[in-house]
Formats: sequence, C-alpha cells, structure tokens
Amino acid sequence: MKKLILLALMSSLALAACGNESEETDNEESMDDSTEATAETEDENQSGAVYEIGDTAQVESFEWEIEYEVTVNSFDQVPEYNGKALDEFVGNAPDTAFLGVVNMTVKNISDEPIVIGEYVYPDVTQGTREGGDQFLFDLSEEDLSKELQPDQEATFDLVYSMVTDAEVGQYSLKFENGMPTETVFRLPIE
Repeated sequence: MKKLILLALMSSLALAACGNESEETDNEESMDDSTEATAETEDENQSGAVYEIGDTAQVESFEWEIEYEVTVNSFDQVPEYNGKALDEFVGNAPDTAFLGVVNMTVKNISDEPIVIGEYVYPDVTQGTREGGDQFLFDLSEEDLSKELQPDQEATFDLVYSMVTDAEVGQYSLKFENGMPTETVFRLPIE
C-alpha cells in the first residue's frame, strides 16, 4: 500500500514538473506586465491616490513631519489675474499659454503653528512628469507667509503660467513632489 501511495505521489510530481515549464513562462510574462503597471502608477503618484477638484487630502510634510489638510476648491484657466494680463507676468508666452489659478484651502492639523510657505509647497507638473511650470510667487507671497495656528485654515489662490497643449490634457498639483508622502490633485485642461 505504501508503495502505491509513493508511486502515485511520484507520478503526480513528474506530471507537475512537465507542466511547470509553460506556467513559468506565463508567470514571467505576467510579472513583467505587473512590474510595468506598478512603475507607471509609481511615476504618477507615490501614495497611490489621485485627488480631484473639491477633494480634501491629508498631507505630511516629509522634511518637517508636520501634517496639514489641503482642499483644492477650483482650478480656472484665465487670460488675466487681478486685472493684469498674462504678458505682464510672462514675456514671450506662446499662444497656447494661460494663467492657471488654483484656489485652495490649507488647514493646520498639527499641534504647532506653521507658516504656510515653509511647510506647504505645491508643484504643478504637466501630466506625470517631474518639474513644474512657472509659479508666479509674487501673487501668492502674502498668503504663503501667513502663520496658521493649530486647527486654523486659510483660503487663497496660487497662480501658474500654463499651456493648453499640456501632456495628456491635464496638469497635476503635487504636494511633497517626489517624496514618499507625495499627494496629487488632477487639474484637467479645458
């Protein structure tokens, strides 16, 4: 009886070994596809979630280990801001250029005061690539230098020089760009 069980076990192992070769090829191809998909997701956003306009996200400043909340209230494509045209801010702007105005609310959810511009650094990128488009700091300097006490919030505009022919028809507003705590909001181009 023991010999029969042993013989059956050895036969099944031999059959499994024969079938394993094609399964290994299928598994390798499947793993390659999975690795590519994972790399694309990591390129888009290291934390996995992509937020939309109107969403609120909790962000941790990687450098300072301070947490805050961000709500992107709106994203507008405009030819001028506060009565000033694009060409007053950007010389030799292409015909496809516009001012991208991101209205956002930042709330300090940490236990200590924060100066917005020191802890909150939003970077706008075309699609998923690194780097950013031109942030017009002068227009937000007063808001970014405000100090927020714990549980206090501030709403303000960030203004960027952008183009309508952006990669994949969208921009991304990234907080902690390239860091493990990176948080991304999608800014679709109209």
